[in-house]
Amino acid sequence: MIDYYGYITTMSWRAIIALEELELPYRAHSIVLGKGEQRSPDHLARNPFGRVPVIVDHDPSGRDGDGGRANEPVSVFESGAILLYLADKTGRLKPSDPSESADFYKWFFWVVTGYGAALGQSSEFNEEKRFRLFSSGAKYEQALYARFCDSSRAAHAELDRHLADRDYICGDYSMADIAALGSTVPYRLHGVADLSVYPHLSRWYEHLRARPAVQRALAVDRESGSVLPEYYREALFDEA
Repeated sequence: MIDYYGYITTMSWRAIIALEELELPYRAHSIVLGKGEQRSPDHLARNPFGRVPVIVDHDPSGRDGDGGRANEPVSVFESGAILLYLADKTGRLKPSDPSESADFYKWFFWVVTGYGAALGQSSEFNEEKRFRLFSSGAKYEQALYARFCDSSRAAHAELDRHLADRDYICGDYSMADIAALGSTVPYRLHGVADLSVYPHLSRWYEHLRARPAVQRALAVDRESGSVLPEYYREALFDEA
């Protein structure tokens, strides 16, 4: 059994999608960021940085026994690390062939450190009142907001070009796609009003969103979004 600790965030979606796709038994625990639950002593014991998602694997199969430690729970934080841990645990959603693995790792880490980061920065500034906190100069704020949105659109465009002649980011459906999908879902918070301007990315996105495991994953904790502003909730859950 795996305990999953997350919330309605792009990073959390990565982990929960992977758990659903792999059909691993798990218990979902909501860590409500707005209430500061990520800074509780219990959660800081799981992740000293006070972030989500975190998984605690109570059956870490494949670990070598060492003084009876084989069955001790394993805690993993950082969404990219969680995806790779789950892929290694199950032998799925990550290529085993060395030549294919090289391509996978290149794109996986670009998604985690490049694509996801660019999109995440733009969402941090999506509310006008929010980005005004960073400076007293409105022109500076607008320029900074525009810069982050430009970076987000450039990252979308790069992934769109990459998907022009393929169905998935590298080879078959993999953790690279799951990592990218988690970041892409609330695209309207990332300076993109209409994803169809990136036709290949849009095709990939619609195909993945239709997967039953993805639909189940994105429904986890969805009711928590009822407290969010309407425009934010609609963008976060890609509602019409």
